[in-house]
Amino acid sequence: MGDTTAPRGQAQALPVEQQWSYRWRLARSGLLMTLPALVVIAAFTVYPFWYALNESVHLSSPILGRRFVGLDNFRNVITSPYFLDAARTTLMFGVIAVPVLVVLGVLVALLLNERFPGNTLLRAGMLLPWAIPASVVGIIWKWVFLDSWGALNAGLYSLGVIDSYISWLTTPWLARFAVIVAFTWSQLPLVAILLLAALQAIPDELYEAAAIDGASAVARFWAVTLPGIQPMLVIVTLYEILMALNIFDITYAMTGGGPGTATSLLTYYIWAETFKMLNFGNGAALAVVIALLALAFIAAIIRALPKEALLGEHA
Repeated sequence: MGDTTAPRGQAQALPVEQQWSYRWRLARSGLLMTLPALVVIAAFTVYPFWYALNESVHLSSPILGRRFVGLDNFRNVITSPYFLDAARTTLMFGVIAVPVLVVLGVLVALLLNERFPGNTLLRAGMLLPWAIPASVVGIIWKWVFLDSWGALNAGLYSLGVIDSYISWLTTPWLARFAVIVAFTWSQLPLVAILLLAALQAIPDELYEAAAIDGASAVARFWAVTLPGIQPMLVIVTLYEILMALNIFDITYAMTGGGPGTATSLLTYYIWAETFKMLNFGNGAALAVVIALLALAFIAAIIRALPKEALLGEHA
C-alpha cells in the first residue's frame, strides 16, 4: 500500500496526476475513519429530522387519518396565537436564563479553580444536579416552590421574612422565575466544569507576567482569564441556548405550562399539539420550525463572531 500520510509540501511537489491520487487516498482514509460517527449522526439526527419533515406535510391524526396537505400545517402553527405566545415566553426565558447561567458558571469556575480544603469534594458534588434527570429536577423544585407546604415558603415563614405563603407556581411571573431557577440549577454544574477546564489550560506564565506588570486581580481577569476561556465561553453559551430552546421536562413537571400559558414554552406547545390535540402534523411542523430557527440562530452567531473568539486569541 502507498503511504497516504506524506507531508503536505511533499504532496505539492508531486505531478498533478499524483497529487490528485494522493488527495483522493487521503480523503478516502478520512471518510473511512469518520464513517462510524456519520452513521450515528444519521441514525439519531438526520433520520428523526427527515421523519418529522415528512410528517409535517401530512395531516396525521388517529381521528382524521392521514393525507398530504403541503404547507398547511406550517401555516396553521405559525399563525396560531398560541405559537406567538409560546415564542415570546421562550425568548424571554432564554434571554434571562442563559446570561445568568453563563455568569454564574464563570464565578463558580473561578471559585473551583482556587486551592482550598474540600475543593475536590466540592467539584465532585457539583456534578450531582446535572446528573439528575430533568423530570426529577422539576419535581424537586416543585416541592421547593409549592404554595401550601413548599420548603421555600416554610423556611421564609419560620424565619419571619413573610407573613403569609407566596403563590410561587400560581402567579405568572413567579412561576417563570421558579422555572428559570430550576433550569439554572440543573445546568450550572456542566457550565462550571467546562469553564474550569478552560481556566486550567491557561498557562501560569501569563498570570505571572501580568502580575509583574502590576496588573490587579480584576485587570488580570480581563486581560488573561477572559481571553483564555473565550472559546469555551462561546461553546457553553451556544449549548445553553439550545438547551433553553429544548426545555420541556422541567416545565411539565413543575407547572404543566401554567398558570394559564405563563410557562408554556415552544417545546410544551409541540407536546400539546401532538399528544393533547392528537394533531401529529402540526406538532411535527412546529418541531421542524424550531429546529430550523435554532440552526439559523446558531449559524448567525458563529458567523458574526470573530475567528479568535471561536479558536482562541492566537488562532
